[in-house]
Amino acid sequence: MLRLTNKIGKFYVYTSTLISAVVVFLIFLILLINSWDALSAVGLDLIRLSWNPAKGEFGIISMLYGTFVVTFIALIISIPLGVFTAIFTSEILASKYRFIVKSILELLAGIPSIIFGLIGIAFLSVWFQDLFDLQSGRTLFTAGILLSVMILPTIITLTDDAFHNIPDKYRETAKGLGLYNSEIIREVLVPIAKADVKSAILLAFGRALGETMAVMLVIGSIDKLPTPILNWLSPGQTITSKLGREIAETSFGSIHFSAMIFMGLLLFSIVVFLTIIAQNTSKKTERLYE
Repeated sequence: MLRLTNKIGKFYVYTSTLISAVVVFLIFLILLINSWDALSAVGLDLIRLSWNPAKGEFGIISMLYGTFVVTFIALIISIPLGVFTAIFTSEILASKYRFIVKSILELLAGIPSIIFGLIGIAFLSVWFQDLFDLQSGRTLFTAGILLSVMILPTIITLTDDAFHNIPDKYRETAKGLGLYNSEIIREVLVPIAKADVKSAILLAFGRALGETMAVMLVIGSIDKLPTPILNWLSPGQTITSKLGREIAETSFGSIHFSAMIFMGLLLFSIVVFLTIIAQNTSKKTERLYE
């Protein structure tokens, strides 16, 4: 009976894994098929600045730029905040308070993105407009700040787990050598958890790339590069905000529609690539525990 149960369990696990892999492959295939018209008709002209469907121009450079700028701003803010907060909750905060504090922080992950977007419109964009004397507070920088708050729970949770899962023998050995708590964290725990922390950052990167609604509401949605190029206090566009605003306005089967699907294919490929790197990175830490 036990052997039969094990066989059923293995069959269920293998089948689930296969189905998941097939679903990912089918998503990629469907996106590729639907973007093929743009790839064949427009080709390398997709990698240009101008986006004007009426003239047959489908350059996606401005959307790529906006995507990576907004994500960069979000990561620059959320990485140090998330990592130091995770170290505090895992290594400094008393264990009886850890669950409460961590639960409160993780509540941020459960807030719908539209709520963040509404807060961004009602407060953040208005505040930046007054602070920097702008015509509109809906800018790349505003979107980046808002996105940093949204991905913060991902970094905190995964980094906290990375530190908390380190066996206590490392801490006890370090204490036996006379190291202070700060030295244990810096010299022992951080090097061990480094691979998992990198994995957490990569997964947060993927989450940031795919965020749509909140970014769409506060970024301004202008299809051009800022002038000068590093003027992040100007409106812009990301791939997700472009898809969210414009995909419903396109006719199915048109080159315009195909170009939009190509942007989705590009974003999907980047996220899958980051996820694979994150999974491979986390295996380094697993080998340390063996």
